[in-house]
Amino acid sequence: MATAKKDDLLRKIAALLAKAESTEHEGERQVFMQKADELMMKYSIELWELANANAGKVGARQPIAKDFDYKWAFDSGPFPEICNALWSIFVSCAGHANCKIVYHKQHWSGETKMYKGYTVPVVGTEVDLGYLAQLFTSLMTQLIDATHPKWDHSIGYEPNLAKFREAGWGWLEVAKVAQDAGVDTGMSISDARHKQAHAYRRWCKRTGHPQDYANFKTYRRNFADGFASRVHGRMSEARQTTAEHVGNGMEIALRDQAKINLDFINEMFPPDGRTRTGSLTKDNRKFDSSAYTGGRAAGDRANISANPSKGVSGRKGISK
Repeated sequence: MATAKKDDLLRKIAALLAKAESTEHEGERQVFMQKADELMMKYSIELWELANANAGKVGARQPIAKDFDYKWAFDSGPFPEICNALWSIFVSCAGHANCKIVYHKQHWSGETKMYKGYTVPVVGTEVDLGYLAQLFTSLMTQLIDATHPKWDHSIGYEPNLAKFREAGWGWLEVAKVAQDAGVDTGMSISDARHKQAHAYRRWCKRTGHPQDYANFKTYRRNFADGFASRVHGRMSEARQTTAEHVGNGMEIALRDQAKINLDFINEMFPPDGRTRTGSLTKDNRKFDSSAYTGGRAAGDRANISANPSKGVSGRKGISK
């Protein structure tokens, strides 16, 4: 596929996703998202048909290796409480975008062929890799926003405190966010947290609101796990629905591309006997069923189409 046509396709997909994000009508949003996914699938079919018509010429279907910085997947990274869930979401996104993670070459650059910490190479076509980067960045942003609530001036003082406490936040953390939002600024952080703790407890006693909260690490971890689980399920459902709508050609195209990607990996990254497909750390800690259920509900609401207009604001992109 010519570069101009490929760029035009990406612009069309981006425009559809932007419309899906801006509409207030759920029915319209689903239509726009479905059309964007169809364009991605039809692009794969077009490349497959082109290869069949020109034996041996894979053209734009030729896979490449792209490095992804995945420090976010480690306890030592910027989001330690949700790192396992982020890795699970990344794996789901790679499968959804028809890309393959080169697990046995983690901490190795597929582009420079040398050691590169917190790097994992991913193989796919240029368009599929771009779709993966956009999709994962969007979902990572949505999960971070969901586990790191903001002060809402449209609700009362105590309801804000309850929202943060039920998200497992410590009082010092709440006080810092409140002061950043212009609340309780005429005092020290220490005084603000004591004021907020007493105000919250008095309000709970007065209104009968249950003081039901877990440690913020427990809450974020379980919420994120629930979110990742539901996103994975929705991607599987969406892929099945799109396959039924587009037809068998999509299944053949995706299967054919997957084989091309795997052959590329075997040639460029010979297996060394090591594999890794699950979370990067083992978790035997406390389980918060309420947080997990809340995460699944958020996963139900999440936009699982890549929206390039919803990048990680103020942060570097995930791909290098």
